[in-house]
Formats: sequence, C-alpha cells, structure tokens
Amino acid sequence: MNSHMSWRQPGRQVRTVALWSFPEDVLVETGAPDGSVLLLTRWGEIRVTDPDPTTVESLRRMSFGPVSLENVLRGVADGGVEDLRRRLAALLDRLQHVVVRSVGLDDGLGPWLSAVPLTPSASFRVAPPPADRPVWLSPAVQARRESGALVLEVPGGAYRVVLHRPDGGPLVEALAVPRTVAELTVAVGLPTTLVGEAVAHLLATGVAVAGAPTEPAAATSGDGQSAGRAHE
Repeated sequence: MNSHMSWRQPGRQVRTVALWSFPEDVLVETGAPDGSVLLLTRWGEIRVTDPDPTTVESLRRMSFGPVSLENVLRGVADGGVEDLRRRLAALLDRLQHVVVRSVGLDDGLGPWLSAVPLTPSASFRVAPPPADRPVWLSPAVQARRESGALVLEVPGGAYRVVLHRPDGGPLVEALAVPRTVAELTVAVGLPTTLVGEAVAHLLATGVAVAGAPTEPAAATSGDGQSAGRAHE
C-alpha cells in the first residue's frame, strides 16, 4: 500500500495535525548570554527576548522542519501548559510573516499542505470554511510542479501553498468549479476533516475564494495549463 494513502486503511479514523516551521532560509541562533533567540530572515533580524525554555525549544525545532507544538508542550507540567500555550501563540502571531503553517495527518508522514509566507506583511488568519457557500480557486492562481509537490500561487500574493502528497491534485482539480466542502469531499473521496482544513488554509492564503463566481475561470499553471491538470 502506498504510504501516502495510509489514511485509506479500512476503519482508520483520520485526525489532522497543525504543524509549524520556518522557511528554509530562516536561521535560528540560540545560546546568547542573555538567553535571547535570534532569527535571521530574508527581511532582517528578529530577536526574541526573555524566552522560556519551551519557547526556545519550539523555535529550535521549527528550524528543522514542520513540528507539532503540542508535542513540545507535552513535556510541560500540567499547571503551566495553558500559560505557555498562550505565550507561544502570541509570539508566533507576531512572527507569522516568517512562519510556515502546515496541515498533516496523524500518520507520521509530514505535512499534507503548507502555507508559505512570501512578504513581510503576510498575515495568516485561518477560520472554519463556510459550510453552505461554495469555494473555488482564485482565477489568478498559477500552478506548477516543484520537487514532486504541487505549488499554487497568486502573482503578488502574500502566500504560496504547497500540496505535498499526490492526493492533493484531485482536490485542486475539483476546486476549478465552485463546490461546497461537502461536495468537495464527495468529489475527491478524501476525509471531511482533511478537506475542511485544506479549504480553510486555501481561503486564508487567498488561493481560494468563497462564493459562486459569475463566470468561473480555471486557474493556470506557469506554462498556461489549468491548475487542475498541473497535478497530472
């Protein structure tokens, strides 16, 4: 069985996992005498002052790739988890222009989808997708293949979306026309939870839009082909 399709195992309950990381060009320096953490980004240096050990460890792990922050917090005593979670969330909100937000499955295979910031003003606000309104790809979206992944990007947009696994292609193809999340789930045969999370991330990045368009237009790849065909 293809490991990328492990969620298709009979009877398997699918759970999505929020993953966090820094882009590959962000360097994290720890060990400063004052305990601060220095982030070296394409837009300059960011110094995180007076971080607690859990925050330092979270930032360090994020420099290696997508990580579940809940796993990092798991080792914290129960009495301090909520306070640390709030502090870490506030910091990551301030750093969102250099933070990659990803969705994975509880299969240990890494991210299924990632939203990569492209501008210093990138702001990521994810919300549950509308249940009763159709969603579809922005007509301006361009698609391309990059190292085996399907990449979606709106020229001049604040985010790039990367679909890491083969089953992301059919979702993109299905989004070429307006569909509700329920209709998408039926069309692509993916778990409802995963489709909902994926759509929420596509909407948050501006790669997808909600509401039926007057004249649906297919997204195109860099060489002019439709985004739906770019996954082939």
